[in-house]
Amino acid sequence: RRSYTTAEKLKVVSYAEAHGNRAASCEFDGIAESNIQLWRQQKGKSTAHPELEAKLVEWIAERRQQGGGVSIVEVRMKALTIAKMCANTARFKASHGWGNRFMNHHGLSVQCRTTITQKLPMNSDTKVLQFQKFIRKLHKQHCYNLSLMGNADQTPLHFDNPDNRMLESKSAKTISIATTGYEKSRFKVMLACMADGTKVPPYTVFKCKTMPKNVIFPNTVHVHVHPKGWIDEALMLNWLQTVWAKQLGGLMRKRSLIVLDAFPCHRMPSIKKRLQQYKTDLAIIPGGMTKMLQLFDVIINKPMKDVLCRKRNTWLLGGEHTFTAGGCMRTLTLQDVTQVELVPTIIRKGFLKCSISNAMDGSEDDALW
Repeated sequence: RRSYTTAEKLKVVSYAEAHGNRAASCEFDGIAESNIQLWRQQKGKSTAHPELEAKLVEWIAERRQQGGGVSIVEVRMKALTIAKMCANTARFKASHGWGNRFMNHHGLSVQCRTTITQKLPMNSDTKVLQFQKFIRKLHKQHCYNLSLMGNADQTPLHFDNPDNRMLESKSAKTISIATTGYEKSRFKVMLACMADGTKVPPYTVFKCKTMPKNVIFPNTVHVHVHPKGWIDEALMLNWLQTVWAKQLGGLMRKRSLIVLDAFPCHRMPSIKKRLQQYKTDLAIIPGGMTKMLQLFDVIINKPMKDVLCRKRNTWLLGGEHTFTAGGCMRTLTLQDVTQVELVPTIIRKGFLKCSISNAMDGSEDDALW
């Protein structure tokens, strides 16, 4: 079954009023005439207490504008208060059924608080166009090989990454999931990849003052430490020397391109000077536009973290565990959390979607935003 929004219903009703229910059913993909008739009847209905509901909607809007939460119980209590000041409301009870009808009539619903996501700037279209022109100009001038067009990003990862969604009986009152207690402990990984799908060795930074002892890391992973767990100017220069410069063609000094976000560390004069030494052109993603132009934010981070979450669940349910003196389960080892997986197909698709490696003849422009 398909649900229809209020705007869609009004469009169908308007067409039915002009041409009839049967014509509207044929025009709008065979919507049942009985539904159209019901929508036409509902359109003509008015609320029993329009003055009360108008003041209540205004009160809800003021509360939400101030950032306060509003529950259905508060709405019903406020309705009783407003009813005392309105006419013809002597028998008004603000029942549970009235609350449901009030929400449906005014397009309201009970929703969970969401995290604040990045909001695109007002001139986002202009910034995207300028970025595309800049990349195309460099590409046309230097004819980069796909293996020398890269994108890098600093990504935080957690030692314990439990899944917040699971199957459970509808009658369950409490939903719990096993964790190791390290949900807030995290580390930084400098991830990079090339337009041909090549994965650059990850550059991991742990929040420590000294390197962990008696720990053997994979040869394909660069591991460093920082007192605050950041990748600062010194570590960024080290990444350019130990990771970026050693990519295919780096020592041959072929012209290459790297795309970074507007993090201050990426724009320092020392970083730009080092990139010039490696014959690497730097493209900075405009501020506030990583949601559309940062390869990892657009298409890589979500599937990568899903894989890490599944890996964590497999380890938690079937692996061998060790415990602290207080009886708490130890989290994944440092060797396990540094093994990050990236799929070449997704990488190539992401470069096209972010308008970095698209063909100059326009044959791949359909992959853009």
